[in-house]
Amino acid sequence: MTKRAFCTECNKALTACICDAICALDNQHFLHILQDPSEQNKAIGTARILGLSLSKVKLTIADIFDAAQFDLSNTFLVFPSEQSESVDSLKQTAQINSDSQFILLDGSWKKAYKLLMTNPFLQSLPKLTINVKEQSRYRIRKSPREDGLSTVEAGYYLLSELENDYDKFLPLLNVFKQMIDFQIASMPAEVYQQHYLNKTTQDDL
Repeated sequence: MTKRAFCTECNKALTACICDAICALDNQHFLHILQDPSEQNKAIGTARILGLSLSKVKLTIADIFDAAQFDLSNTFLVFPSEQSESVDSLKQTAQINSDSQFILLDGSWKKAYKLLMTNPFLQSLPKLTINVKEQSRYRIRKSPREDGLSTVEAGYYLLSELENDYDKFLPLLNVFKQMIDFQIASMPAEVYQQHYLNKTTQDDL
């Protein structure tokens, strides 16, 4: 059987390539995405959208990460917990500045939590929550959490809050929508209706 051809940039099948839809965005704050290895080649993965779009971004794929690559004195982990603070509160107390860096964990909720537990330095970082204005648009992936977001949606809300500009980063969501629409159009209608329609479908952090 002939193997499908893949795009070397977005890592998706050529028929599902999103590169033409990518818009270059100059984000003020550095974003570091830590990706579970099982997410690397998923057709519906969204971390690559951030990696291709943003000017200040790094995508690292591993189970264990090197703490030395982070400025732990000025890095925040986007992760919901009882100790998490909002972006607004951190901005008001001047804990966030132009050199601040932010980490997103890319994977299912279970895998993201595993990354947190197997990398102790992540547990020591100050954690923040993002202000989500609407339910996730991740219509073809399930999540045990009602507030779950795809990684690209989390990046969109985080950067929009940090820069107080929700329009600037809308191209991220436009590419995301194009990717999801293509995947839904490519599957039999009965499959989508049975497994995804009217169900919670977001699985990334």
